[in-house]
Amino acid sequence: MSAHAVPVLTPVEVRALHDDPVKYARHLLGLDLWDGQRAILRAVAVHPRVAVKACHASGKTLLAAAAGLWWLARYPDAKVITTAPTWTQVQKLLWAEIRSLARRCDLGAWKLNETELRAGPGRFMLGLSTTESSRFQGFHGGHVLLIVDEAPGVRPAIYEAIEGIRAGGQVHVLMLGNPTVPSGPFYHAFAQPGLWRTFTISAFRTPNLLGSDGAPLTIADLERLAAEQPEALDHNVRPYLTSRRWVWEKWREWGADHPLWQARVLGQFPHQSQTALYALAWLEEARNATAADDGTAPVEVGVDVAGPGEDETALCIRAGDAILSLQAWKGIDARGAVLAALAPYRERLGPGSVRVDEVGMGYYFARHLADALGAERVAGVNVGTAPLDRERFADRKAEVYWALRDRLAAGELCGLTDATAYAQAADVQYRHDPRGRVVIESKGEVRRRTGASPDRLEAVILAFAPAVRPPSTALLTGALTRTLVRQPAVASDPRGMAYG
Repeated sequence: MSAHAVPVLTPVEVRALHDDPVKYARHLLGLDLWDGQRAILRAVAVHPRVAVKACHASGKTLLAAAAGLWWLARYPDAKVITTAPTWTQVQKLLWAEIRSLARRCDLGAWKLNETELRAGPGRFMLGLSTTESSRFQGFHGGHVLLIVDEAPGVRPAIYEAIEGIRAGGQVHVLMLGNPTVPSGPFYHAFAQPGLWRTFTISAFRTPNLLGSDGAPLTIADLERLAAEQPEALDHNVRPYLTSRRWVWEKWREWGADHPLWQARVLGQFPHQSQTALYALAWLEEARNATAADDGTAPVEVGVDVAGPGEDETALCIRAGDAILSLQAWKGIDARGAVLAALAPYRERLGPGSVRVDEVGMGYYFARHLADALGAERVAGVNVGTAPLDRERFADRKAEVYWALRDRLAAGELCGLTDATAYAQAADVQYRHDPRGRVVIESKGEVRRRTGASPDRLEAVILAFAPAVRPPSTALLTGALTRTLVRQPAVASDPRGMAYG
């Protein structure tokens, strides 16, 4: 945020500023808030429950930090409790803003720690992240502000605990988040406008997406600028907010019907297609969930090999439920890059743990990895072959895609932080053939519909695909081992057969 020199004020002037959170933010924190932020901040002061769904990079987290500091300064008996889905989000996002703003003020006797600010006995701001709702007990009485950042990912039990806090005292709640999940307490707040004061921040209402006349730019305006004045896409009056170029790029990448365009650009809950394979709620949980890697657990690897053109060669490395690394390379022979990325994990590779899409160029790529890593570690996969469950799935591709669906639904995947892989997963469509079997749209269909191939997602799917039996050493004789199909190994066609 742009900061201004904080003036020296008399105690009387300071107390007057405490009555208005916007004036407090400007004169004591040095913030130059835009009109949407000012409206939300003033709503927190007077409405018991405020919910904000916002596009990417709208300044909502800094706004929450300012609201918390104002509340703490305003009331002698103030308690501010902040939470988010993960400890990292509490510590590295919201509290990074709180610490930065607090250091602009004369804290006096206030004591600032990593996720705690003490202003006196019974007067404090505290950051919590937990799945145990009991941690939220005991914050009754006085003036309490509860700030829920990244609200769609917070578990329902925590909201129940928050309602318990609201039973006594002067309690206000501020929920903020990117509306990626069309369900849960955050979603329902916007279906109850009489109970909540709600705000929606679209990228097209933020300062950088306004024209010289103050009216929001349109997609047609951005397309015209890209064609006639490309430098104008980088004209952003507030560079720290959503930029013109980012919005234009996401329009080209996602299009109007993509759920991530609706959520991350328009600030609206997405209307995900009924034929979407992976629910956004599952993907959000996989993005937020983390797991520690002890450096010794066996790893599994998926490699999706690019052919000519704009596709990527993608590599996913996972241990248990956790994605440890997801990388991609475009326009190069990625064999050396993949081997370099695998080098730190070499001792953790077991039989058949490196699974390579062997169709087309993947056949030779797998042979190269087998020569370098050992044939017993590399397994070729052709998802165009017959599935294990021939009654339920049309081919092995549908079966392994559905296996990832089952894992996501069970909450058994974490670390899906790669934005491109997330977007590809959110966009996967499926259907049923005349026999009622599951069919996943082909790469060609995806490319025609979205303009890109789901390479990173397929690397993730290969890494998490269940192995049926350990591989043989068939690679030593030139036939790629098949770990994902219960049938005799058949040498791949080096010419490459399109699947889907």
